[in-house]
Amino acid sequence: MSDLSSPTPWLSVVARRRMDVAARCLLAVLGGYVLTALCTASLARLLPSEPAQAVLAATQLSFLIYCVLVIWAFSAGSALRAWLVALLCCLPSLAHLLWVEVL
Repeated sequence: MSDLSSPTPWLSVVARRRMDVAARCLLAVLGGYVLTALCTASLARLLPSEPAQAVLAATQLSFLIYCVLVIWAFSAGSALRAWLVALLCCLPSLAHLLWVEVL
């Protein structure tokens, strides 16, 4: 008799764990890149200095942002929660870049 209360009764515990780790790795690599790129572009436009210095400062901050996201991807309670937090972190930078490009 299978347990119908579990979210994916057809997957074994090992398969679910592997999918969880794969989702976290995907978030750490691809999600980290997207978040870092958005934040770098947004910060480069926001920082009040010469353009070259603003880009340099934003790029240096991007390393910190990437490291924090990688740590968060593997320390969150679930992969879904980690993805949702990462997506929510992307929204302000994306909104700022869209605002700057439209106006």
